[in-house]
Amino acid sequence: MLQSNIIGIDLAKNILQICHISKHGELISNKAVSRQKLKQILANQQPAVVAIEGCGSSHYWGRYAEEFGHDVRIISPKKVKGFLQGHKTDANDALAIANASLQIGLKTSKPKNEEQQTLQTLETSQLFLSRGITSLSNHLRALLYEYGIVSTVGVKGLTKAVLETLDEASLLPECLRSTVNQLWIIYLNLKTELAQLIKTKNGLVRQLQPCKALMGLESVAEVCAGMLYSSIGDGKQFKNGREASAFIGLTPKQHSSGGKVFMTGIDRAGGIKELRSALYQGALSYICRLADEPKTAKQAWLIKLVQRAGIKRSCIALANKTVRTAWAMLRYENKYKQQPLLAI
Repeated sequence: MLQSNIIGIDLAKNILQICHISKHGELISNKAVSRQKLKQILANQQPAVVAIEGCGSSHYWGRYAEEFGHDVRIISPKKVKGFLQGHKTDANDALAIANASLQIGLKTSKPKNEEQQTLQTLETSQLFLSRGITSLSNHLRALLYEYGIVSTVGVKGLTKAVLETLDEASLLPECLRSTVNQLWIIYLNLKTELAQLIKTKNGLVRQLQPCKALMGLESVAEVCAGMLYSSIGDGKQFKNGREASAFIGLTPKQHSSGGKVFMTGIDRAGGIKELRSALYQGALSYICRLADEPKTAKQAWLIKLVQRAGIKRSCIALANKTVRTAWAMLRYENKYKQQPLLAI
């Protein structure tokens, strides 16, 4: 017998499906409700396990359910798919979510708080604007190239080519000059908005106490600190630092059978690619500036590791150690202290 009831929710914009299973394993109800009705059910229901599929607004509903004492479990859609029986319907989806939450060993997530979600939103918005700038610059280069105007590599080359094109009327048809001018104005506005967004995000990171503590780590500044905090949170959903590092994708993949253990490289396709890339770049910057004579135990370890394994593997090792240390700092609310070289 279960300790509490199970509430599986299939989220949507307006009509949501809620599946209610008793602590004895019996199906109580499986019906569609409105957003307001779901809020009433969560508020009036005794503390239960609320299972939600990881999708849009899952963190919002998870935080709302936690306000009334519910145990919220956010489950990956790939893991829910294995418990789907019958056709693809809202009722079957809600039932599959509820059944998945009962499985032993199934990894689930906790809802992000508003600070974490705000940082994550700013990060994804920055990525969106950055890709938009790159896409628009490539479009401008291709447009000018079709009329024999070649721009050199870099922002300066594009700026020079566009301004010269707009100044000389003979380089482009008159009907295209206004179009290029409009595209160029949009490009400049996007760059301004991106700079303002980065400034806002970095200001928020410097205000948050967990992020300020993380910035004490080697190779960690505003970018990595904000992404680490938005991904790991308070660290309670991970048993140890290795789980947090595996979640980000910085631990080797394992393929074992018959008692034989075989370790491969890190999973480049999984994890959080943006955070892994930022940690690698920060580690590379720190390792390339290492002095010949180490001052701390970590610097001595890195110098020996670079000599033995090379710079790239050392960067991954430092990024792995950074995530594990960050998890310990967030989990136990400790400050980072460098280990003196004499303490080895």
